[in-house]
Amino acid sequence: MDSYIEKIGKYSVSYFNKIEFRNLKKEIFKDEIYNLDINIGKDKATRVNIIDVGAYIGLSILYFKSRFPNAHIIAFEPNPNVFPLLQENIEYNNIKNVQLHNIAIGKKSERRKLYIETSGFMAFSTASFRKDAWNGKQKSRPIIVQTEPLSKYIDKKVDILKIDVEGAEHEILKELDESKGFSKIENLLIEYHPSKNGKLQNLEKILRRNGYTISYRKDGEGLENGVEELILIVAKKTV
Repeated sequence: MDSYIEKIGKYSVSYFNKIEFRNLKKEIFKDEIYNLDINIGKDKATRVNIIDVGAYIGLSILYFKSRFPNAHIIAFEPNPNVFPLLQENIEYNNIKNVQLHNIAIGKKSERRKLYIETSGFMAFSTASFRKDAWNGKQKSRPIIVQTEPLSKYIDKKVDILKIDVEGAEHEILKELDESKGFSKIENLLIEYHPSKNGKLQNLEKILRRNGYTISYRKDGEGLENGVEELILIVAKKTV
């Protein structure tokens, strides 16, 4: 598959789809949707532990590394069409202390269907466990990927957990709740995708039960309350 290359600050980034790339670039680097007002990484000698679930081509990793140069990042991207591009973006930019895993995160260890778009435009960021994407507006076909529970990879404090999984966020949070994984996680950034099986109030209950305060963002702006739309949930540990 053909790819393009474009600069973001000091980074050179390869990507497939220009419209998709520029939308992601705006969200992550201009709107700074993953910016957290927390007191970590101020001392450059301090290592920040980050887990990135749904890393796609690596823009979120590059953003976190620009904020926290000493960060140790574990990242997951299940789509085998995308994973080589993710590896290229990390290796070409000489990004250190990043572990990349070509697997999906879900409720258990299993082989599972992941639906990827079939438009021909290679806009693969909407890969989902749900057919035709989380909103039902995109034609897709299934591929088989390996799925593992996130708790398998949490053996120390996690300063930031970022989740962008096109509708699978509820099962990931439920698994962390059942495995007591939240005890090691300080802050979460969750892309929320409305669905019949994953209502916002259900995610809120899990997070609040585990000692988090919650705020919301949409299009880079804060929201007073959560809504059943595509939004970002910001959860910070208070206890």
